[in-house]
Amino acid sequence: MTAPSSDTILILGAGLAGLTTAYHLHQQGYHITLLDHPNWLDGFRTDASQPAPIVLGCHHETKRILHALNQEGSSEADRAIPLEFLLPDGRIAPYQSARLPGAFQWMMSLFSFHGLSWQDRWRLFSHVEEIWEQAQTLPADLENRTADEWLTAAGQSPEARERIWDPLAQWLAGNALTRLSAATFVHLLSTVFLRDTSDARLTHLAGSVNHRFIAPMKQALQQGDVRIVSLPHRPTLRFGQTDVNEVRLHDDTRLQANRYIIALSYQNLLQLLPERLLTRYAYFAQITELQSLSEVAIQLACPTTKQRPRLLLLPGRPFHQLSSISLESGEIEYRLSAVGNGLTELNNAQLIDAAQTEMCELFSGTAKRDIIARSVFRENQAALLLAPGTARLRPLQQSPIQNLLVTGAWTDTGWPANLESAFVSARRCAELVAGHAA
Repeated sequence: MTAPSSDTILILGAGLAGLTTAYHLHQQGYHITLLDHPNWLDGFRTDASQPAPIVLGCHHETKRILHALNQEGSSEADRAIPLEFLLPDGRIAPYQSARLPGAFQWMMSLFSFHGLSWQDRWRLFSHVEEIWEQAQTLPADLENRTADEWLTAAGQSPEARERIWDPLAQWLAGNALTRLSAATFVHLLSTVFLRDTSDARLTHLAGSVNHRFIAPMKQALQQGDVRIVSLPHRPTLRFGQTDVNEVRLHDDTRLQANRYIIALSYQNLLQLLPERLLTRYAYFAQITELQSLSEVAIQLACPTTKQRPRLLLLPGRPFHQLSSISLESGEIEYRLSAVGNGLTELNNAQLIDAAQTEMCELFSGTAKRDIIARSVFRENQAALLLAPGTARLRPLQQSPIQNLLVTGAWTDTGWPANLESAFVSARRCAELVAGHAA
């Protein structure tokens, strides 16, 4: 048996959330062991094989981690890209943040955005202005309404909701407008678009999540004598009346620590808990009600002379979005993706055919034979369903078990379950540990 000292931490899960939590705690002098298992994946596009994401300017925690790992701006292939919407007539409507102070930037950005009709722009402006002037307030029941219902009440036309707001909701939250909580959508809109101009700027990170985050973090931790133990079998958590007693391995080895942190998907977390905790604590019982949405993505290459990286949102089409980046070879690498729709039921050959057809329709004059499918990604746990009422189900980092904390993109961070959420959760978890120690 390994007995704990007063500053030992045992983390179950060596994915992005577990590594980041360990990274913060190691810098504060804790002795850390991470346990890993091949079937423990974090999900929500944070796993090692996932391509590095498009980062918003308001993803401050992601940028802090990049800077700490000396990865910020380290790749010349990182590119600033515009946010664009495909309109029904084939025109492209870019959203451009005006370089003005405070509220002026979003006012000018809104009025210059031609994706919305003049009437929709004016109604939205008037609605937000009335809230600022306290002529009215946001409804108190936003968490019980869908984003589509809120936008309808705010005067947005069916065309605006279908062409602009729904693809924006799909991209920001991975949820369709008709099932997304209005509270979540309003919070995202205000965070991304109603503050500093830089918050809405997009950067396409080159490489993979492993290359940009996981590998350099593992290297830093291993150089600092943090143990990362790969297990062939899942361990067992042993609970006392008020705390975790130990982690027992398959060979009956017993590990003890001062604090235990579960850095796993909520499905993997539930597999570790005894039934009595699910019935005794609402904190754990509510996790059983969370639901995930699946994603398919196809990575393609196409020879072209165009060198313009972009993010194009695709309303009313099989795929929800298209991102592209130029390669050193002169090719453009494209990624078509969709969350939670019928495409997930197609086999790989059918998906590739659908993607090639989509590319030919989006770019006239492009022949199918010139579009090369590089890879097909399937993520069963790509987005968290954020329907009305879901916010109360997402747990805080501190569990009701005194020495047990939980971290992961799916926890309560104020963000959809994404890379930024994983980093925010990890920092909060580390701060809780340090705060209790103090």
